[in-house]
Amino acid sequence: MIHVEEGLYIADPWPATYLKDYDALVLADLHLGIEGVLAEEGVYLPRRISKLTLDLVINAIEDVKPTRIILLGDVKHSFSLLKVSEWVELKNLFRFLHERGYKVDVVRGNHDNYLGVLLSKFNIPFHEKKLDLPPFTLIHGHLDYNIDSLHKYTLMGHEHPSIALKDESGISHKFKAFLYGEISPKKKLMVLPATCELASGSTVNLMSKDEFLSPILKSVNLDNFTPYLIIPGKFVQKFPVISKLYII
Repeated sequence: MIHVEEGLYIADPWPATYLKDYDALVLADLHLGIEGVLAEEGVYLPRRISKLTLDLVINAIEDVKPTRIILLGDVKHSFSLLKVSEWVELKNLFRFLHERGYKVDVVRGNHDNYLGVLLSKFNIPFHEKKLDLPPFTLIHGHLDYNIDSLHKYTLMGHEHPSIALKDESGISHKFKAFLYGEISPKKKLMVLPATCELASGSTVNLMSKDEFLSPILKSVNLDNFTPYLIIPGKFVQKFPVISKLYII
């Protein structure tokens, strides 16, 4: 575990955070069933992508051993009704959690249309806009919020942040990353990397504000945010603030 703030940890080496006072493991952006959805659009990927993502979630849970699991949206991939591939993968996930007695919460993401139908079968709460667990506010990240309405620490997904770096040989590398920093004098934000194996996402140190997906990130300066780069299942490493990184 990497201590970030009182009660807030990065669950090294997993793409998840841990809320100590709630004994809760928090993950974002699973996009389960993505390969089946893309296949319908003519993009064919190995059928093992969702299994790798699900294995990552299960391994993180079995390593940390929390009593509560919180998913910060985009648990499924399509914007439409549940596809067959999504139904299968989501049932596998929620059955695993249900059979082992975990308390589960899902915060709605922009991809999670019609997910409530399946969640209701497992009696899992579906939080439309946010989940407040003082001093934390948990959101997906696609909606606009008045920062004053948020608790001291906000956790979100949606952006799928990554960092691009160049090594001494001049070779470029891209890593998924956690981002942590101040969004107002008394408020801080943790952006989680996508759990989905495919979602390397927004290369935040090469982008301008107006290119970000999240309204919150469009409104803040990321230069002084601290990135924690991750190779899921292997390591998490804290790096200097974004403005001091040696980029491409």
